[in-house]
Amino acid sequence: MVDAVFLLAAYVLLSPVVGMPLYNKLMFFPFDQGEDVSVFIKQIQQQTGGKQSVLTIDTPSGERLNAWYFKKEGAKKLVILSHGNGGNIKHRLLTSMILLKCDTSVLVYDYRGYGVSTGSPTVPGIKEDGLAVYDYANKQLGYKPQEIVVYGESLGSGVTAYIASHRQVGGVILQSGFSSLSSAAKSRLPWMWLYPQMAFNNIEMDNLSYVRGQHPPLLLVHGDQDTILPVSNSDTMFAQASQPTKYLKIKGAGHNDAVNFDVRLFASSIQSFMQGLP
Repeated sequence: MVDAVFLLAAYVLLSPVVGMPLYNKLMFFPFDQGEDVSVFIKQIQQQTGGKQSVLTIDTPSGERLNAWYFKKEGAKKLVILSHGNGGNIKHRLLTSMILLKCDTSVLVYDYRGYGVSTGSPTVPGIKEDGLAVYDYANKQLGYKPQEIVVYGESLGSGVTAYIASHRQVGGVILQSGFSSLSSAAKSRLPWMWLYPQMAFNNIEMDNLSYVRGQHPPLLLVHGDQDTILPVSNSDTMFAQASQPTKYLKIKGAGHNDAVNFDVRLFASSIQSFMQGLP
């Protein structure tokens, strides 16, 4: 009887509903080593012509997000970059520089609880953050929906697909992403298979359902040696995605080096994708 009560209590406490405070600690890693990146930002501006502005973006729930807007004169597109679960925008400068060199402006932001953004990260919260940043780009910066490309890395792929499913965009890039957050959780935490799908409703990010439906031009990027979110996630999405969809599988790259493993290949693929957008 005691064992049964213990197992029932464990089942409830570890559920995606009750146990989310614990899972948030396992999912979000907003570390900041205090790096001074001002020299690198200056180099980016000099090499790309993208002028940096520091923005504060308000969310409907009252959080204030820190964002860096690199505006490149003459660029017709804006890429909104939603980063992964570790670090902050300081660690996305290489990606930002590559995007700027593809003749696009870039808006990279920190979720709530990351960098100097206020609040604490949750899955519903970062979804709201993504929409708030899009709305700012559209309404305050003046970009038309077809001029906005959303780019998501790892966990940010879920935020990006969420933005694209709720707002009109001109293009979507999912890098090192998952087919769904629940399937990623089940692959890392086997007991998650014990819970019905409805238990994940409040935290689900279903990239596979998004790519199956009607969408603007889509680019999937994944390293074939990714051990955190295996390349099978993007293989599955590519196999089931509706058109137009392109897929860059980077041979030898893992999860955290998909951008810099072969910078020339990555940059040329991004540029080709961007140039093909209407």
